[in-house]
Amino acid sequence: MPEPRYLPRNLHIDELIEVLVKEHAVMKEGLRRTKQAAERKDFEDASRSLRQLDEMFRQHIVDEEAHILRLLVDELGMKGAEKEIRVFQQHRPIYRLMQIVSELAAKEAADLSSEGAKLNVLFDEHAGAEEGFVFPRALAAEGHRQSVESK
Repeated sequence: MPEPRYLPRNLHIDELIEVLVKEHAVMKEGLRRTKQAAERKDFEDASRSLRQLDEMFRQHIVDEEAHILRLLVDELGMKGAEKEIRVFQQHRPIYRLMQIVSELAAKEAADLSSEGAKLNVLFDEHAGAEEGFVFPRALAAEGHRQSVESK
């Protein structure tokens, strides 16, 4: 079966950031459920929790990179958006770690709890960087863009 194709959502930057912040909360909760399921050795539930997050996380990445990153690079240039680019480069290792945890859950592996804990820490740090640094910079860049366009 072919991979589903994810397209950026057509939302204004303010609305998009609100959606992305809400999705961070949903994903954090899903990762906590995964970790709790792993701790009680309910590997089927841990795997199910990660599968439920997969689609949301993929769409989330598409939106962040297509809208937020594009806006920041357009307004600040590659050099000016260097820190934001580094934050978004965390998407790949987070997603890969989600896949590893899901594979371990499917195999009922002993390393599941450890890898799940790493995933939670990495995602929490990533979401914190986006919400505390990247998203405010995107809103400021959008404000700057609008003020330039209105002149």
